[in-house]
Amino acid sequence: LLGELLLPATMVIHHRAEWVDTELKSLKIERKEDGQILVLLFSRPQEGNSWTEHMRNELCYMLDEASKDPKVRVVVVTGDPAGKAFCVGMALKDNPGDPPGDAPEGRPVNNSYARDGGGTAGLAVCRCTKPVIAAVNGNAVGVGMTFPLCCDMTVCAEDAKIGFVFGKRGISLEALSSFFLVRAVGWKKAMELVLTGRVLRASDAPAGLFNYVVPQAEVMPKALELAKEILATAPMSAMMNRQMLLRNATMSPEEAHLVESRSINALIRMPDAREGIVSFLEKRPPKFTADTIKDVPEFYPWWREIVTKSKL
Repeated sequence: LLGELLLPATMVIHHRAEWVDTELKSLKIERKEDGQILVLLFSRPQEGNSWTEHMRNELCYMLDEASKDPKVRVVVVTGDPAGKAFCVGMALKDNPGDPPGDAPEGRPVNNSYARDGGGTAGLAVCRCTKPVIAAVNGNAVGVGMTFPLCCDMTVCAEDAKIGFVFGKRGISLEALSSFFLVRAVGWKKAMELVLTGRVLRASDAPAGLFNYVVPQAEVMPKALELAKEILATAPMSAMMNRQMLLRNATMSPEEAHLVESRSINALIRMPDAREGIVSFLEKRPPKFTADTIKDVPEFYPWWREIVTKSKL
């Protein structure tokens, strides 16, 4: 299956157990820098790259595949330029709804089984072993705006219309936005964005919502520039550091200290730590070799894992 990442996008096949067994339909893939950067494009161009649950499934699948592929170092998620938007939110018509697999087979659908599709995709970003960058190259509202919050960095087009419009549709936050939005912009600004449901230009967004706001033509070049900078770092360092920033913020300083101590003690004993030092002294690019699946420290994960899949 890992080899499928080396095939054209139309050749990538899903497991039957992962709800669909067809070719990718709502997602396109591209590869940059000899396959080290995997670009995933929301691709429903006739509908503004609007979100469907099948798109969500394909996105989760490819993020999990990227995690397992040692060649992939960074993932960039963007919108198909033909859609003239990053993602205009959930498709309000012709959305196939929840794919089989979201609820236990044979059970009637009820609230206890419900799982938000945007949140499922956000969790795929959180568990990814590679950094994920959102390149918001056009309008982004609803899940089109909340999904990028889950990503490690976001570059946005300055003229893109953005908004957390859930209150105007009579629904509530999703895609882990109740967790990430306050972290990004602070309590008061998060409240303002959500309670007003305001649609605004990215150039007027509060500080912290995006890493960079640039002209539309510069969104992908800037995202790829960031991705290339990550390529110069050790893959295990990237994985451990992003997880510590994600997981340790809810800990006490003492708990964070214990995790950091175990992490640096484990990584300093790996060959990549020596390579980082030697390459610096020899004034040459480093050649890191650690595999973020096979070489993970024995205490990883250090947080309590919560199973979110609905049970029988």
